[in-house]
Amino acid sequence: MKTKTILALYCAPNKDSNSATLLDYFCEGAASKGVQISKLYLYDLHLPYFDYNNRLAEPADARENVDLRKIEALMMSSQALVIASPVWDFSVPAILKNFMDRISYFARVYKHQDSMRKQPNLDHLDCFYIFTTGAPWYGWLFDSLAYFHTKLTFWYFGSKNRGLLRAHGCGNGSTNVVKGRPALLAKARKKGERFASKYLIQE
Repeated sequence: MKTKTILALYCAPNKDSNSATLLDYFCEGAASKGVQISKLYLYDLHLPYFDYNNRLAEPADARENVDLRKIEALMMSSQALVIASPVWDFSVPAILKNFMDRISYFARVYKHQDSMRKQPNLDHLDCFYIFTTGAPWYGWLFDSLAYFHTKLTFWYFGSKNRGLLRAHGCGNGSTNVVKGRPALLAKARKKGERFASKYLIQE
């Protein structure tokens, strides 16, 4: 049986952020089930913001397109995508929104030469989301807008949305507060185990 791969997408500028830590634990859980993990840090990549001229990421070998073509290869060869992001001002960081805009050239495509309508092209991906927010639990009423927008976008791309882990009260400046929440870390690991078992290692 072929080893399944999860593409783990880190969307915070700090690699020791709350969302990154939870993603690390999630990945540990998934890896314990024999799943391979590919990690991608958005802030390490050169991804100019979307405009009309770069909408097709051509030519592929141009500097502004090399990292995007790398993303394309990883996403098309993976079986799952896990996105971990902070929530800022009721939305995702601009770099994540730009990522979703930039991948649209391969996320929805003309699958037939005479087609007049693009079709979803990421239907091979099972998606899971991790969001951290500085607000208390009741603030999720508004911060959930970030989750629903991201979830809707990947549904539009054809992906299957498989779950969410959210953490509140993570807004203490640059301090990583989830490291002091063992129950939350254990929950993230368990979520990774269950995700891998249910969607990636079925016989």
